[in-house]
Parts: sequence; structure tokens; C-alpha cells
Amino acid sequence: MDQNASFCHVFLSFRGETRNKFTCFLYEALKAEGFTAFMDRTAIRVGDEVDSTIKEGIRNSMSAIIIFSQNYAYSTWCLDELVLILERKKNSRYFIIPIFYEVEIRDIKHHLGNYGLALEKHRARHNDKVDKWKEALAEVGNILGQHVEGLQSTFIQNIVKLFREKLAAKFPECRLPTLEGPSSQGSSSSSMLRPKPSNDKVILYTISVNNGLGANGLVKKLLMSGNVVFEERNCSTESEYMRELEELVGNDRVRFPMVIVNGKDLCGEEEVEGLDDFENKQKLISVLNHLYVSAKTIENLRDMFSRSLTFQSSIQDQWINRRYS
Repeated sequence: MDQNASFCHVFLSFRGETRNKFTCFLYEALKAEGFTAFMDRTAIRVGDEVDSTIKEGIRNSMSAIIIFSQNYAYSTWCLDELVLILERKKNSRYFIIPIFYEVEIRDIKHHLGNYGLALEKHRARHNDKVDKWKEALAEVGNILGQHVEGLQSTFIQNIVKLFREKLAAKFPECRLPTLEGPSSQGSSSSSMLRPKPSNDKVILYTISVNNGLGANGLVKKLLMSGNVVFEERNCSTESEYMRELEELVGNDRVRFPMVIVNGKDLCGEEEVEGLDDFENKQKLISVLNHLYVSAKTIENLRDMFSRSLTFQSSIQDQWINRRYS
């Protein structure tokens, strides 16, 4: 996957020393199974701060695989990535798979060996960040991870299998990528397959109390029927998502449920690029528009009812004033 792509199943966090030894093989194995993975192509990083491309990669991914190696903690970029990944995990169903490559988990969790030396070295220039990095390393040390052992190709196959299982458990509404086999060629059910998964970033914004009974479920069902990989963001539980949605479409255009494709409202005025391989795109748009119209009708009825009550109350007050004045 190109590092500028807008959506990925998994973000790969790693130190350059594992790029050609392990990480690139894991990346290719994930890709072969139909998953989109973010792997930073930049071998030389300039500056101390994580750039916007990396931040977007983490923000637009559903999970992260972190490859801890001997020199991982010597990179301030890696440590900042780790902090961002853990923050992302707190606010969603985002999940993490730690991999320990020629390093012991105790070194990471308790800041021993190279990890302790690296943190002390960073104090000279990044004293304000070191404590946060320590907390992040201790936290990730409590997440069940995998040590690289035995034949590397077999280990990577097992990691991909584990990743598939975790993704299915965390995002049951999303159909997993399915590779097209020889028997499926020419089949009428080929629309249910995605040999080349789309890079479209699809987000379903919802609220706990939506504008129609089962509206969220109906929209989810349509997305799933088209094998669309999407993330649901509940604006009732995370105020950050509400602010995010308002920035995308404007305060006066927020409706629920909303489907945002590549940063644009699917039912907006301008043409939305994406979901080209989704046969039910027009049906989804029609359903959403119907929900929005229905919600507007209900809103108008409430306004009429409210105005009617106000009018009746005004007439009643006038009658009472005349009766007893």
C-alpha cells in the first residue's frame, strides 16, 4: 500500500533495522492475504516530530502491529508512534499485536538493556517526553505479544492468521478480504469477493438514539452486503467524533447515520469518488436520503406541534384575561 493511501487495516510500527529482515516480509504476507497495510517507505527521517503522513496512517488504520527490536527505543519517532497508537486504542476498537524481534518483553516493560539506555540518552533533548514514553512501553508490555521464534516464514504465516482472527472479532460488521480462487472465476457471486481490496476510507458516524428505528442497522447491512470495509464511530460516546464530523461537513449538515467516504459526505452535493466496486451504492444513497427526509419531516411536525401548543396557550391566556378583567 502506498504510504499516502487513505485507509488501511493495519499500521506497521518498526525500527529501520528490521525493514529488510522481517517487516517487509510481514508486509508482503498481509498484502497477499488481501489486507492493506501502512508501511513507512522513508528510510531517513528528518526532524524530531512524527510527520503528518505517519499520524494519518495511525488515525486511518484499524489496528497496529508493533515490531519491537533492540534499537526500537533509540528512535524518538518510534516512541512517538507508540504513544499515538496507544491513544488511538483508548478511543476505539483499535487493537495492537506486539511482536518481539530479538528482544525480551521484560526489557520493554521494565526499561532494561537497550531500552533503559535509550531512554536515558533521550533525557538530554527530550526530558519532557521521556516519562510518557516510559508509560507507553510499560503499558504495551502488558499486552499479549508474540516472540519471533523458529522458521520466520512460518511465524509470519501464524501472525497473519492471528491478525485475521482479531480483526474479525473486533470488527464483526466488516467482511474480511477474500482472495479469488480458480473456482470462483466467472461465478455470479463474484461481487461478494474482493481480490483487490479498496483503499476507500469509509466511516459510519452514528449516535445511540438515531433518526429512525433500526436506521444504523439498515445502513450497516447495506455496507456489509457490498463487502465494504468500514469503521463505525459513535458520536454519543466520543465527543471527538462529533467535532470531527462537524469539521468535515459543517455544523448545519450533520445528520445521523452518516456515511463518509474519503472525507466526503456520500449524500453531499458534490460527487463522491469511491465505492466504485460497491453495486448497492445508489441504493445506500437512496436509503440515507430517505432517512434524512424522514427525520426532517418528524422535525417539522414537532415544530408545527410546538407552534400549535404555543398558539393555543396564547388564545387561552387572552380568553382568561377577558373573562376575569
